[in-house]
Amino acid sequence: MTVSSSTIAERPEQLGVFSPRRAGQLAGVGGDQIGQWARHGLIRPTIYHGRPANRYAFYDVAEAIVVRWLHDQGFSYEEIHTAIETAGTEYRSWPLLEAPLGVARDAVTDDRGVIALRAPEGHYVEIGRPGDQIVRRPELFTQASDLLRAGGWLARELGLKRIEVDPQKLGGAPSLRSHRWPVERVARVAADAEGCALLVEQYELDEGDIEESVRWTTAAAAL
Repeated sequence: MTVSSSTIAERPEQLGVFSPRRAGQLAGVGGDQIGQWARHGLIRPTIYHGRPANRYAFYDVAEAIVVRWLHDQGFSYEEIHTAIETAGTEYRSWPLLEAPLGVARDAVTDDRGVIALRAPEGHYVEIGRPGDQIVRRPELFTQASDLLRAGGWLARELGLKRIEVDPQKLGGAPSLRSHRWPVERVARVAADAEGCALLVEQYELDEGDIEESVRWTTAAAAL
């Protein structure tokens, strides 16, 4: 992950509201997995917590993307939870996004690296091993919100460029960039030739818009 210019100061968290299923799709996992992460304190549903289902804010989902990425890098859920708890003493809202927290890797080896947090003195200290100072700068997690805005984990995996998730647009539903069309609706309409023609002729979508909508929707349905 690379550092981006996005800031949490924008605070759009109350505009987009995401169900467990939608949060999972955007993080590239199933809704049941999102529920397990919430139960174990890896993410928090800051909009609503309880029955019949949790409701997640935009940055809750961005943190789920970080959890997914860290786990894919080989970190255990216990290690991720330790990092969250450590950073959360000062950064309470979204510690994986707000804290100066990241993965420090050794440039000459191919290992997974360590999760590190910047100490008040300025060095990065390995989470889980108090006192072990690390001189190399970690790879931070602030890209996660940009990845989410660009269609989430699935869009990145599939190389999709036309999808966006804007918490101020359509309640955060994945939609076509520069259009107010949710991708799942496009995919439904495009299920037959007549629908495809309607989207192109009447609503000025092109084949690329339709193709990306169908690919994202198909991949999301498989989770």
